[in-house]
Amino acid sequence: MRAGPPVGFNGACMIGVPRATTVALSVLALSLVALTACAGDESAAPPSRVDVPETVALGEVPAEPVATRPPAPPTAPPPSTDVPATLAPDERIAGPLADEVFGNRVLLIGDDVLATTAPRFLGTMCDVLPAQGWDVEIDAEPGRFVDFADTVLDRRLRPDGGLDWDVVGVMLGNWFDGDYDAYARAVTTLIDTVQPRPLVLYTVTEFGPNHVRINEFVRDRVRFHPNVVVIDWAATTSEDGNLVKFPDKPTPSEEGERRLVALTAEVLGTIGDSPGSCLPAAFEDDSAIVL
Repeated sequence: MRAGPPVGFNGACMIGVPRATTVALSVLALSLVALTACAGDESAAPPSRVDVPETVALGEVPAEPVATRPPAPPTAPPPSTDVPATLAPDERIAGPLADEVFGNRVLLIGDDVLATTAPRFLGTMCDVLPAQGWDVEIDAEPGRFVDFADTVLDRRLRPDGGLDWDVVGVMLGNWFDGDYDAYARAVTTLIDTVQPRPLVLYTVTEFGPNHVRINEFVRDRVRFHPNVVVIDWAATTSEDGNLVKFPDKPTPSEEGERRLVALTAEVLGTIGDSPGSCLPAAFEDDSAIVL
């Protein structure tokens, strides 16, 4: 007898089954036949969206062969906001800077305190350092904050005529707006800009916790930057109150100005056998405050 047309079975497709001569097939048998027929009927199966390998369970991504899997990158510590990523080799400056450089040009940048050492305020920096063989330029103006260093360096780090600076000295922080993070970033940028030249950083007289904190930051730079040398003016003025003119202002007295020059001269040392010179200042605007 010819098989009849397909009939439905619980919503599934199924081919017709020949009638048995003894008893009807059990419901279980009919179910197996129907399922087998559905598997063979390609036109009834829904299209596959993803080509999934037979050996991978649904919902899992096939694993790469061990031989071709790239090694996992090493775990690195998070970058520090305090220390730049590029550090100089661990070779500290052992003696006067005259022993570390080939030329004799020094650029000094600062605010009120360093300005007192300039010739226009009858300071002695331009008398002492040239006598030790240095050509010195003092770009210091009253009332300047730490970003003044960036202003000076943008204009003066590479002067006209191809002459470079062998040493840079910076004393800023006496005027501080309380933004420690901005101060730390500015000093870090300053160090990166000046290196590999030796950089002399001065601490400032401490009139409160803000100055204590930025002085700790300045002192700590020698741990990470071998080209940095620190003159601890804070420690000097804390030991002798006569070095500042007023108890609540950083302006040095005449004795303080001479001591600051002497500390600078000691760090620089004597270079060569010929006297140096006092170079014209590029920044000498004294209108911000009165010393």
